[in-house]
Amino acid sequence: MSVLETPRVLFKGTMSWDPIVTNNLAPAYDEANATTVFNVAETVKAYRAAAIANVASSVNWNPDGTHRSAFFSTCVSGVDVGNGVSTDDPLIGAPVSLLGMLVDAEPYGVFTSQLFFDAMSFGIAGGCQVKAPRSQRVTSRQINFGRNLTYRYKAGVASVVWQTSFATADGLKLYPHDSPALQALAQAMAEDPTVIGLTLRWNSYRTLYFDSADVTQNPKLAQELADKLKLGGFQPNPARSDVVGVLGLWRQGEPANEPGDRTLLNAENPKGPSIGTASARLTPTSLTLDLANSISETGVDLTKQDLGPLTAVAVAADGTTVLAQLGTFAYADYDKDAYDKSSGIVVLPLDADAAQAAADNDIQLRGADGTVYLAEAAIRAYPLTPNLYIDEGDNTQVQVQVYDRGLPAGGGIEVTMVPVNPSTPVMGSVTTDPSGLAAFPLTGVQGQVEGYVLLTGPDPTPPPGGIDPQTTTYLYVRTLPADDNIAAMAPTWANVHEFVLSNWQAMAPCMDNWLDLGSEAQVKSYGPLIRKLTDPGYFEAFRYMPVTRDLSKGSRTLLYAFLDGGKKTLKAAAPHKPSNLELSRAMRR
Repeated sequence: MSVLETPRVLFKGTMSWDPIVTNNLAPAYDEANATTVFNVAETVKAYRAAAIANVASSVNWNPDGTHRSAFFSTCVSGVDVGNGVSTDDPLIGAPVSLLGMLVDAEPYGVFTSQLFFDAMSFGIAGGCQVKAPRSQRVTSRQINFGRNLTYRYKAGVASVVWQTSFATADGLKLYPHDSPALQALAQAMAEDPTVIGLTLRWNSYRTLYFDSADVTQNPKLAQELADKLKLGGFQPNPARSDVVGVLGLWRQGEPANEPGDRTLLNAENPKGPSIGTASARLTPTSLTLDLANSISETGVDLTKQDLGPLTAVAVAADGTTVLAQLGTFAYADYDKDAYDKSSGIVVLPLDADAAQAAADNDIQLRGADGTVYLAEAAIRAYPLTPNLYIDEGDNTQVQVQVYDRGLPAGGGIEVTMVPVNPSTPVMGSVTTDPSGLAAFPLTGVQGQVEGYVLLTGPDPTPPPGGIDPQTTTYLYVRTLPADDNIAAMAPTWANVHEFVLSNWQAMAPCMDNWLDLGSEAQVKSYGPLIRKLTDPGYFEAFRYMPVTRDLSKGSRTLLYAFLDGGKKTLKAAAPHKPSNLELSRAMRR
């Protein structure tokens, strides 16, 4: 299933992350009310100065961020059409392009990162290429906090799985030309009715800050950035991660937003060198393991820890008795070179007896001394929308798909949504329909951000630590406040600026490069464009405003009332359009 079957396309490179992080802490931002927190009589200028003051202390490492995240120096590194990784395909070396907006649905935490984007591509127009318009946003899953403990700064210790899927029905196009890999993908999409598009999955790791692999330099570099910011001007400060990834088939019933397949968990999840959660795909002839997010590194040079030979086994219900050896692979099969070559994917050939033993029994990954590093969790419940946004007063449904060993489960399975916040009522249990789908009714009662752990079976025991992204499945719901009091205000510039626009003017200095949110004239002149970019129907688009996706219904109502009034009263003179002669002479002055 998914990217763990062939054909698949592998890629490797680097990704930049440039979020504004001023809204990550309660003193500066109220995530429930979706507002910037101004101190008494504080101005936009003073708020920005306070954000800069927090740079040197590493509280705020990027007050001038744009939220833009992009692949760069990222290219196709290999293909696999069923005979192992090959570098002979004409697609090898072709660029992989993605530009998205990094936004946390829950700004105070790290479990809800997502990328809003419009399209991405593999290859070059006119040659071998995949053109993939967005079907849905990219979602982060399975954060591994023990990935690289030598770089202890912000997300530097962690790695993350990112996934989205592209539906053929949404305009996905392949131009194979002479690429055997793209030809095989195109053939499967054209001839197999169970293939509905392509799935993209990648792993980001070794996130470096201030362009330095030496974490001891970060305090000095942070101070240098703060000094530059005090002088004025625009100073974005993106972090950068290494990435490896894979593009493969997306079949009916497979999760679009997170790894499905069969899931192997590190139930203990120690925050130290270990093996993070992995995915596995079983066929009658092979077991494919996705270890992209699993084996930790020993340093910033990305040398993989050597755990010796690792063996996959099928075990009985007691979790101890080995029913079959599924295969062993050596350190050379998961070291840095192997990881770069295969994007962390390891394939073990199986005989018929071993495949049969693993079909209906749990799979484990063990060390040579018998240590169980990973153990399968057969039943998994995944939200169809991992990060759900609703308005206060809205009624909707949370839909959850249950899987049994990587396949959609049947009916009669109890699913419970347990809130992370103990003061929030449990959603109750819902039983899956014959397709394994459960639906929970949800009403937006008040502005808040709430996480829920998804549990299956009768009388489930909530995990004591709440969400563990390595072991639990979960979703977040962000309810934006109604702000009826703001909607009822007179649509004056003073009200619009104080209660709507000043939030983002203060928090996002980068906006000054395009639109001064403190200028009545500019806001009015850009009115039609502002209406387009803030329209709820534009929410998934790359250029939606505000990028933080926290514009309440009441704030939008007041903003639109102001813009409507502006269009009636504002009669700006048409700007003078210089002639070519004037332009030519201006160049000489």
